[in-house]
Amino acid sequence: MSPRYKVFVNRRMGRVLVSGKPEDEALINEGWRVIHEEDDWRAAFEFARDYADKHDYVLEWYIEEALLP
Repeated sequence: MSPRYKVFVNRRMGRVLVSGKPEDEALINEGWRVIHEEDDWRAAFEFARDYADKHDYVLEWYIEEALLP
């Protein structure tokens, strides 16, 4: 089963994160919100990129997830 990729945002910090790691859901307790979910990493990344560009936020992701086939 492939991971479900979530796009997290922390407006106070001006950051957006794309992650398929279940442990990153703990970020919700630290002021982050899930604003989008996708089964496809590229689709999640493109959504996050557009959101970060629109709001001038820093975009973060895990390189190992981006390299998955």
